[in-house]
Amino acid sequence: YSIGFIKKNRASSVSVLVAAFISALFLSLLCGLFYNFWNYEIESVVLEEGNWQGRISGAFEEDKVSEIENFANVKTAIINEDLSDDQTLVVDICFDNMRAVYQDMPLIAQQLGVPETSVSYHESLLSSYFINDPQDSNPPLLMAFYLFVLLLVSVSLILIIHNSFAVSMNARVHQFGIFSSIGATPGQIRTCLLQEAAMLCVIPVLIGSIVGIALTFGAIQAVNILADGIVGRHEAAFAYHPLVFAVTILTSFLTVLISAWLPARKLSKMTPLEAIKNTGELQLKRRKKSRILALLFGTEGELAGNALKAQKKSLRTATLSLTLSFLGFALMLSFFTLSGISTNHTYFE
Repeated sequence: YSIGFIKKNRASSVSVLVAAFISALFLSLLCGLFYNFWNYEIESVVLEEGNWQGRISGAFEEDKVSEIENFANVKTAIINEDLSDDQTLVVDICFDNMRAVYQDMPLIAQQLGVPETSVSYHESLLSSYFINDPQDSNPPLLMAFYLFVLLLVSVSLILIIHNSFAVSMNARVHQFGIFSSIGATPGQIRTCLLQEAAMLCVIPVLIGSIVGIALTFGAIQAVNILADGIVGRHEAAFAYHPLVFAVTILTSFLTVLISAWLPARKLSKMTPLEAIKNTGELQLKRRKKSRILALLFGTEGELAGNALKAQKKSLRTATLSLTLSFLGFALMLSFFTLSGISTNHTYFE
């Protein structure tokens, strides 16, 4: 039955297929670009400031370095030859678990017998890993801002898949009501909807994710070409972690699963008579005359306004998706504008 329905209703099937492909593509592209941006930011910090997480300086002997290395959680302890002199030894420290750096560094200083003022932290590197000083009242939140915008836009893309399924499935309430009246169980209806979701979305989601990775690679190469010749910039290398691909695929498939499950669950709670009648979606509870629409567009405007009010519930997901998309876009425009003003004021004016 599922295969027959997909073949006979190509328009609705193609709309779901295209929505799944486009959403997976842009989700993969956004996640890939964010990961590469994050990776490039870390590379830039390491190249300019060095690969260390905590730094300790004091008038102690070189044999104390081995004592630091034996400290729990310390990965490496290396003497910084550029900053050390005859009176002061500077040791750069990396940790196995860098999230404990703000707790472990004072303990290391105490063990070496040097004051806590001799301890410094690689804040620009640590903040890139979303690790901030717990005592800092104004921690750097740039990466957190980028992550927040990424989540906003990702949710809007996920809602596109959900909305496409909601429109397709809600149009079939009457049909499944008839099935229910002749003996189809809620479990059979759910299985049918989930089978259709799997058949329509598995290939588009996989292809969309792979195309998204290819576009990410192309975007990185384009940036390198456009930024060629900029002094002090190192070339961006394409990077892609398997976890990013796993998150993209898992998010897309979970969205498809939930989007197919919710209408099926709704159907299982309806009586066959309610499902066959199916008048809830397009009935106005309160009829109000839309004076503004009637004045601007006449009778057609008033009819359109009433139709939108009647379908308010079914259009809620699409409205939310568009709102989040424009919110993410406006936030990034505002950020880049403020960043440009700040750079102009700080360095040029």
